[in-house]
Amino acid sequence: PVPVAPAAHYASGGVRTDSHGRTTVPGLYSCGEVACTGVHGANRLASNSLLEGLVYAERIAADIAGAGDALAARVPQPLPAAERPAYPLLPAEARLTIQRAMTRGAGVLRSEESLAGAADRLHRLHADARDALDEHGKTAEPGVDTWEATNLLCVARVLVAAARQREETRGCHWREDRPERDDTTWRRHIVVRLNPDRSLAVRTTDTTDFPPTLPQPQEQ
Repeated sequence: PVPVAPAAHYASGGVRTDSHGRTTVPGLYSCGEVACTGVHGANRLASNSLLEGLVYAERIAADIAGAGDALAARVPQPLPAAERPAYPLLPAEARLTIQRAMTRGAGVLRSEESLAGAADRLHRLHADARDALDEHGKTAEPGVDTWEATNLLCVARVLVAAARQREETRGCHWREDRPERDDTTWRRHIVVRLNPDRSLAVRTTDTTDFPPTLPQPQEQ
């Protein structure tokens, strides 16, 4: 028999952008499923991201075309090559561990207990890879599979951190231990920032307004 279980293949949120697809990183644009443009609510409806991608892709193209030579000034200069890897890569087989941790702890139904378990397992994966790099200079061989596993871990950590922060049920975020929606406290956005040491800074906005991106150079 083939096992069947409910699942959700999407996340409501993503890289924060303004109305022209510009992110908080100068020169970096985002649109489609990876972006959080503010036009979605707590549910991402089927195919909406495709239409959103078309609209924001056109806006991004127009912004780049209109920037002209000024665009180069908005793009950071590349960093010099490091003598050793700056960030540990996970082995490709870690992908299955991440998937299992997320299915068990952050699936369609969540709770503080299940999310805490997922957070602990993901943290250990991250810490083990970081310690191996710090202590022995060892990391997985760079490649598509290892970068995918490493990026999946980063996204999984962000999703679990945001899900633990939101202590209510809203849209596709269903907390078994907090089944009611709480507009007074939680009709807010959750912003997660990746710190230089790869730790996560999680905060809830003070108002319902969509948080703006950082001012762009041409707007200062």
